[in-house]
Amino acid sequence: VVALSQLNRELERRPNKRPINADLRDSGALEQDADLILFVYRDEVYNADTEHKGIAELILGKHRNGSLGTVRTAFIPQHTRFENLSA
Repeated sequence: VVALSQLNRELERRPNKRPINADLRDSGALEQDADLILFVYRDEVYNADTEHKGIAELILGKHRNGSLGTVRTAFIPQHTRFENLSA
């Protein structure tokens, strides 16, 4: 089962806009019941002059059976697609 959720507006007030589990709207049940929570963060959404244009961070905020972390990927907006970053 895949569930989508909105984020709380508190995120907009923080200097670091990367989402965390507590940012999930009415997060109590979602955070408790989910096996895995994944966020997508794109710096260019918040900072027009960023040097990270075309880069998305996939943030694993919860993984009941594994480790947490962040993976940087290329984001292709015209196709709403993620790809491996070129080496």
